[in-house]
Amino acid sequence: MRVLLSAYACEPGRGSEPEIGWQRALHMTKRADEVWVLTRANNRAVIEDDPLSHTPGLHFIYYDLPKWVLRLKKQAWFLPLYFILWQWGAYRLAAKLHIQKPFDRAYHVTFSGMQAGSFMGRLGIPFVVGPIAGGERAPFRLRRSMPALCKVKELLRDLGIILQRYSPLTCQALASAERIYVTTTESLRLVRPKWHAKTEVQLSVAFHKQDVRGIERQPPAFPQFVYAGRLLHWKGVHLAIRALAEAKKTLSNTTLTLIGVGPDEPWLRSISKRCGVTNSVIFAGHVAREHLVSAFHSYTALVFPSLHDSGGMVVLESLSEGLPVICLDLGGPSIMVNGSCGIVVPTAYANEAQTVTALANAMISIGALSATESAQLSMRAIARANELSWSNLTARVSGCEDRSHA
Repeated sequence: MRVLLSAYACEPGRGSEPEIGWQRALHMTKRADEVWVLTRANNRAVIEDDPLSHTPGLHFIYYDLPKWVLRLKKQAWFLPLYFILWQWGAYRLAAKLHIQKPFDRAYHVTFSGMQAGSFMGRLGIPFVVGPIAGGERAPFRLRRSMPALCKVKELLRDLGIILQRYSPLTCQALASAERIYVTTTESLRLVRPKWHAKTEVQLSVAFHKQDVRGIERQPPAFPQFVYAGRLLHWKGVHLAIRALAEAKKTLSNTTLTLIGVGPDEPWLRSISKRCGVTNSVIFAGHVAREHLVSAFHSYTALVFPSLHDSGGMVVLESLSEGLPVICLDLGGPSIMVNGSCGIVVPTAYANEAQTVTALANAMISIGALSATESAQLSMRAIARANELSWSNLTARVSGCEDRSHA
């Protein structure tokens, strides 16, 4: 079996989209004799410095557009066209290689968004798309307290989802696919009903290790919650701050640490002040990824109330360290988290005030657990991370048997 992975983003140790491309490539080697990964040329140095890039059967094809195109890439207005041009050029290179020695299957792996489409279906072999994302939307009921400009951004994003669904680039890729995987039920919005029969919901992110060791966590002396991610309006941090203010009425010493930076930090600071929790909300700034995971041991739970996150790698990393998660029933986090490892707050028909109260109750519930109950919840979080491994994800979307057990 000789397979081709189209992975524009593919780098080890970077997280997010590059991690998706890298991990899918590594785990596909267990299911195919030859795995050829078509990715950007500027990924070469980082990839080839990693010993795993020399795994038997794993090969990388590096492609980039001409230098004059790369110079234009720095202009925001040119970016959409740039990604389309890269996908077309990557297909033309793949077609030449396919003539020389045919591939048996092709996969579109990254980007997980399909704005630029994918032309690999033109190779005339079984073609698998995804998991793709981008159909998640913030409920209108939970936009009320956003700044006016942020509300406009959300409306423009809504329009983009509609346009993408009917984009010729997206449609031709999905029409040619044998199988389509979408990250969430919300991302089914990107797929026309006539293709739903060949479409399945599957997360695009997974845990980066196959086995997660049991970790003994000592709960802090008083409830300390943490958020990790960019400080953006749609991440729902403003809801978490308001929930903290309510939770403190029951658990007076409770704190919330915000790890990350972003343009909406001043707005979030103003909310902390307005809610009277300035001293209980800690803006920790940027923390290196390798230090972030170890820092999870110091907290009671991760609060991640994102309004339209298709993935949420930090949620998986949290679970793998035995840290339970509180999230909303929106996007990828709601698939990762269940009652065994955290609390998923329902938002259907709920307004902002009701959602904030539900988040506060979740914080109180986990914050009031005994040491024994906390330890049990921690072990269940680790077990859940084990279920969400890259190996399991690749098995579900590859359509190929595991050769290591053959």
